[in-house]
Amino acid sequence: MKVWICGLLAAGLLSGCAIGIQGNSPTISYTVPRDYLTVYHRAEDQAQKCLRGQNAYNVRGKLDRASRSGSVDVLAPLGDSTVARTQFQALDAGHTRVIQTVWGRSIWDAKALRAMRESVFMDTSVCTAYL
Repeated sequence: MKVWICGLLAAGLLSGCAIGIQGNSPTISYTVPRDYLTVYHRAEDQAQKCLRGQNAYNVRGKLDRASRSGSVDVLAPLGDSTVARTQFQALDAGHTRVIQTVWGRSIWDAKALRAMRESVFMDTSVCTAYL
């Protein structure tokens, strides 16, 4: 019986129920009048304060000072699947290109994406009722 249930669960996961960002996940991209380090700190702070839940999700930031780029990922508790991501690249000293993506299911939806964007633009962490 256990083998049958495990097989059914594995089939479900392989049939499109995978957790995390996929090719068709909601994405926005924009340019913000901020330096890349400010974008990094805003995205990381918002992820820590708003997207972790009850410490269920992990936040992993990467910063490459040489290329003036980086990312902040929010990882699901099981399997390290990315459920939210902010990627950024400096265009010049005061402007940064930002791409933000969410999984597209449950709380990882358009509302979460809007809060992530507002947090970068408003220089403060914006959390909404999606958590």
